[in-house]
Parts: sequence; C-alpha cells; structure tokens
Amino acid sequence: MGTIKITGSVIFISFITLSLFFSTTCLGQGDEIPRIGIEGLKKMIEQNEEVIIIDVQPPSIYEKGHIKGAINIPYKSQLALEDVWVIPGGIPIITYCACGPGESDSNDFAKQLIKMGYNDVMVLKHPAIQGWIEAKYPVDKK
Repeated sequence: MGTIKITGSVIFISFITLSLFFSTTCLGQGDEIPRIGIEGLKKMIEQNEEVIIIDVQPPSIYEKGHIKGAINIPYKSQLALEDVWVIPGGIPIITYCACGPGESDSNDFAKQLIKMGYNDVMVLKHPAIQGWIEAKYPVDKK
C-alpha cells in the first residue's frame, strides 16, 4: 500500500513538472516579435503610412548609411524612458540592425519597447539594412 502512495505522488509530481515545462515552452514561443520584410516596409513608406523606423546600431554605423527617415537609438541591454522619450505611442515601430539572421539587437530592443508599453512593434527581418541598400532603396548618410 505504501508503494502505491509513493508511485501516485511521483506520478502527480511528474505531471505538474511536465505541465510547467510545456506552459513555459509555449510562453517562450509567444515572445517572438513580428517580422516585416524590406518590401513590406518600402510599401508602408510609399503609401505614406505613419511608421517610426529605429536604427539600433551605434551612431558611427548609422551615419555611414541608414534607411531614409530612420532615427538612431543605439541598442542597450537595458533601455530607460529617457532613451525612448522621442517615440510617440500609437504608431507602428520597426527596429533594425545589421546583426545577422537573428536580428538579435533589434529583436531585444523591440522586446524592451513592448515591456515599456509600446504595442505595435516589428523587427525588419534579415537581410535588414544590407538588403535595403542592395535593393537601392532610399538611404541617408549623416
């Protein structure tokens, strides 16, 4: 009889552990920030849709060439309100960098914006700025 009690307890604990694991896994997948391609962004710009484009690269790289109309807010692992005070709410925001297929810096920046209360945030997907330049879309240099 004692063996059944232990077995029942082990099964119950295993069930709870698996439930927590799968719920955490599903929550992690939901954290993915929506992506937009360069064609989608170009279309938004051509249709004069309101959009805020944020280049999260260091100023020295931003000045060498960035998407026309983009503002530069360099990536930080921890954004503060004073870093993003220039970004109005209620307008779609697109972040980008030149950090490769995972868009790690712009993705992390976008997640931080969402935590700060911005809700329409997307990441320009790879090849991001390189693809924009290769397509000969409008670029500013400062």
